[in-house]
Amino acid sequence: MAGRFYIRNRGKRVGPLAVDKLHMMAKRGRFGRHYEVSKDGKRWSRADEFPELFPDDGGAEDDEFDAGEDDYDQEVDINAPLVDDSPKPRARRKSGKASQPRRGKSREESSDAPSSRRSQPARGSSKSDDNESGRRSREAADEAPRRKRRDKDDAPPPRKEDVNKYKNKNKKKKKKTKSGPDIFEDAVTQKPQKKKRGGLMGFLFGSAETSAEQEPHLQKLLHVHGTLHDLGFSVDKLVLIGSGGKEQISVSEHIGTGDGPHLLGLLTIIAFQSKTTDLHLEPSAEGVDVRMRIDGTLVHLVEIPKSAINRLYGIVKVLCETKMGASQEVLEGSYSVVGPKRRSDYRVSFTPSVHGQKLAIRVLDADNAPQTMRQLGAPGRMIKTINSVMKQNAGMVLMCGPTGSGKTTTLYSMLRSVDFKSRNVMTLEDPVEYQIEGITQMNIDSEHGKSFSDMLPALLRQDPDVLLIGEIRDKESAKIAMQATMTGHLVLSTVHAPDTLATLHRLLDLNADPNMVAAALDLIMSQRLLRKLCQECCTRRRPNDDDKRRLGDNFRDAIYEPRGCKECLGTGYSGRRAIFELLDVRRQVGDAIHGGPTIVDLRKAVKGKGFQSLRVNGHSLVGQGVTTFQEVDRVIGVE
Repeated sequence: MAGRFYIRNRGKRVGPLAVDKLHMMAKRGRFGRHYEVSKDGKRWSRADEFPELFPDDGGAEDDEFDAGEDDYDQEVDINAPLVDDSPKPRARRKSGKASQPRRGKSREESSDAPSSRRSQPARGSSKSDDNESGRRSREAADEAPRRKRRDKDDAPPPRKEDVNKYKNKNKKKKKKTKSGPDIFEDAVTQKPQKKKRGGLMGFLFGSAETSAEQEPHLQKLLHVHGTLHDLGFSVDKLVLIGSGGKEQISVSEHIGTGDGPHLLGLLTIIAFQSKTTDLHLEPSAEGVDVRMRIDGTLVHLVEIPKSAINRLYGIVKVLCETKMGASQEVLEGSYSVVGPKRRSDYRVSFTPSVHGQKLAIRVLDADNAPQTMRQLGAPGRMIKTINSVMKQNAGMVLMCGPTGSGKTTTLYSMLRSVDFKSRNVMTLEDPVEYQIEGITQMNIDSEHGKSFSDMLPALLRQDPDVLLIGEIRDKESAKIAMQATMTGHLVLSTVHAPDTLATLHRLLDLNADPNMVAAALDLIMSQRLLRKLCQECCTRRRPNDDDKRRLGDNFRDAIYEPRGCKECLGTGYSGRRAIFELLDVRRQVGDAIHGGPTIVDLRKAVKGKGFQSLRVNGHSLVGQGVTTFQEVDRVIGVE
């Protein structure tokens, strides 16, 4: 009979199997009418509804099946084989009593089927014939399983090498990750069973029959997703949108398949939960190691096999509209993800490496970014000073700090305090990171001759009131920005410098006119992001003499240290807090700028004028139990 079926019992599944194979299993007692049967592996019914799967002889067994039993066991090789639920009197069979005749019985009677032994009444019994016939009928129903066990007992014992081969085959190997101990070792994994599609659809969308619970890496991702805090929506609510806006892929259509959209959706929702800023997919000889940058540090997430990562790479390239087969080229692109009342953008970069393409994804999630200066943790006195400058018609505010210190986020927080309806706000960035309604945002395109120095004069002809420039890189851009300030514009920008005084010295080093610098600049802010201690696992200790010296006026009875738990992904930290260094140029160093001062002269000028350095602000957070000395030294540098 044509067709194949799946069978299931107590959560254990095997298939697809042909009808003749199911006949064989039914004769041997491995498949009964209490099992569940499905034709497609999805809709299940009781085996009683499929009488064609059971032989008509009621358990008769042919000799040809005895010869092929080992072949059958090798063909139906599954991780969790179906078990026989019939009673197994093992103790009797091991002792040999089942093969011995009873006392008072002839040898001919004892050579009958094993069921005759049960049907005989015990010595001295007064049971009726009805009870005896009932026992015989029940024994007839169990005749096939007992015959199977009898044949198994008569078979020769397995060879030692076969036993060792079977043990080695089923022995589970524990995988080691590159990042040391894994806090999610209790995630249960199973060996997957796949039935792949062919062609491009098979490459992008993977197996049609694979379940998410069968893939070890998907089980790990699902375990991490369930451990982190709930967002109010699940992965099936996400929609992937291509860079052109035309390509839209709903993750709900691929749930449980283990294909590219499903895998990308799981990584995306975990990034939402953990407030990840970057995703790194780094290939190795065995697979691809996935790491997330959480609170400024990389944390190992999972190792994905290359067969699955190829499907993920394929769907990312489709969304970014890049070349599919260009594995030896540097590719860049972008895409977006939309969820319930949430949208995030992603910048993608493919780079060839020894073991394959490395993928880096920058997460631009506006919902995880602070919206105001108060949410950033700025002191009230500093917020008051900044708001007074943002209400001016002309002025200049500079942000400094290394890459990843949150300079752009802080500048956008300042912009949100401006009234967009009454003032023309424009930005010039490379590239635009956060999109804000009500303002005009422009990208730099150096490949087509649109650099900062080329675009700034054109931008000034658009009559802006507030202008945000992505970065002051050279003498020309610094000169144009300060001239815009002098002609009645409020300018916000960034400079790569370690602190506020170094930023001021950097502008003077670009041969900017000291008089123009003193007249144009209002505020210079330096910023760092410190990781906050996880409140679920941090430990308390008494400060020693060195701690007391560093804390100074911020001394407390106890300070806290990180430990690590599942809530913080084993890092000991959860979330970040910004620390600031604010320099009021006109009030604190205005007179010292005109003489072309050095760094030492600038440091002497700010003493005694209420200036607080980044390190002092960081140590104050240590005294409050927010962070640690090690974290302050990591982001600022050792004293």
